Amino acid sequence: MTEAVWQRAVDWVGTEVEDSFVMIHLDTGTYLTLNRTASAVWDALETPQTQGAIEDRLRAQFDVDASTCSAAVGNLLAEMRGHQLASPV
Repeated sequence: MTEAVWQRAVDWVGTEVEDSFVMIHLDTGTYLTLNRTASAVWDALETPQTQGAIEDRLRAQFDVDASTCSAAVGNLLAEMRGHQLASPV
């Protein structure tokens, strides 16, 4: 089975504010704040990526073991999907 490729939703914009990344949905006005890890995942999704590619990027950026990183990225992608920030292609 091929790993899903994830991509950003196009109707969200954001900017860095102090230690957070604040985002707003262009149509609904809904806003949310991404922590450093979620912001790194958002950055990784600048181009469509598999979860494995995102994990590789985060392990290079943060001091985290593979199993912890995999669980965290899986949870973040599910949460981002729930907020319609990202989805599998």
